[in-house]
Amino acid sequence: MTPTTPRTDDFRLERNGDAVTVVFTRTGAAFTFPLGPDGTISAPQVVAPATASPDYDEAEVRRTATELARLAVQGGPPAD
Repeated sequence: MTPTTPRTDDFRLERNGDAVTVVFTRTGAAFTFPLGPDGTISAPQVVAPATASPDYDEAEVRRTATELARLAVQGGPPAD
């Protein structure tokens, strides 16, 4: 079976002081991205999924969470 691609509305974003947390609501996995003083995001601290879901590729979930956090902080496409 091919994994389901996560949709942006499968995620919830939260701002916690100097961090952005992206929660994948389908499983409860949470990715907390610390913000640098220059507004960049650092590698996330990951809370494992509360519910296992073989329907989703974890690497794709992480990539989508990272992109959503980046967009929330920087508001546009990555700089080249």
